[in-house]
Amino acid sequence: MVSYVLNVDKVGDLKFGRKKCRLHKKAEVVKVAKDYGISTPNKKTVSELCGSLKKKIQKAEQISREEVKKILANQNNIPLAKLYPEAAKKRAAAKKRAEKKAFDRKVAVNFMKGMVTKRIVTPTRATIRAVMPMPKPQPLTKDVARKRIMAMKGLNGRNKFSLVNRLSLNQHSPRKVVRLARELARLR
Repeated sequence: MVSYVLNVDKVGDLKFGRKKCRLHKKAEVVKVAKDYGISTPNKKTVSELCGSLKKKIQKAEQISREEVKKILANQNNIPLAKLYPEAAKKRAAAKKRAEKKAFDRKVAVNFMKGMVTKRIVTPTRATIRAVMPMPKPQPLTKDVARKRIMAMKGLNGRNKFSLVNRLSLNQHSPRKVVRLARELARLR
């Protein structure tokens, strides 16, 4: 005998397996009807069988649990451990090994936590700089950039003039022109 789980969904349709009862083949519905004790299932249509199964399920919900157990007694309720004792023993042994391994790991972690001493770290300037965000640079105006370029000692007059000219023609931003001036002064 095959065991089927029958249930009524929210819409009110009877389902067994994953499909609705009316979508199964007649042979499958007849097997389920025989398991649930419906008389002469071969002479009825699929919709009639589904209706009578649905009534039986709804009645079973109203009946006490003991009577439901009697109705479902036709189904195969043997635990798998009785059918396959060797596999059950292997599985139990594997479960014990896994539990012991997890316990050993927990013991080792607790032991290592006890071995570690906590050090108090005093922050240095480097760590403070790494942790604290740098302030956003203020925008550089053309006048300030021009003064900085003219004050640079490593630049000759022609380079100073070309850089100041780039500022006045708005070819580059003042910050970029000052950066170029620093690089030129460093190279000379």
